Amino acid sequence: MTIGDGRYEVPAVGTSQGTTRIVFGTVPSRAATRPANADHETTVGLVFANDLALQAITGKTKLFPEGAVLVREKLSKPGDTQPELLAVMIKRERGFNPNGGDWQFLVTNGERTKIKLNQRKGECLDCHQYQSTSDYVHPLK
Repeated sequence: MTIGDGRYEVPAVGTSQGTTRIVFGTVPSRAATRPANADHETTVGLVFANDLALQAITGKTKLFPEGAVLVREKLSKPGDTQPELLAVMIKRERGFNPNGGDWQFLVTNGERTKIKLNQRKGECLDCHQYQSTSDYVHPLK
């Protein structure tokens, strides 16, 4: 699955026997694709979205549909080309997380080999709850 001009692959998400598996594709160097004067913190990298998430981002749907995936990079320092970690939001089936818009929140290490955090509530939702009117997703700029 790709986004934008097709250069980036977003993760494939599957579940089996209660285990979530996220398979990441290859992402090219990010240095040339990051705006020099981003509004947000300088250590925030790119945001990736699958096709379902793009429906909500582009206004084709009001809420993010089940199966939508958003992935945001966190860099150690400005200019890094490899992320320190990835923050992942997966929109699950209705009732999965009623107090959090049915989102699952994950954090992986930068090598994308280990899930460091997997939660329905906690520090991720503590921040995202203030965006409940936009389906718990902070504005993507």
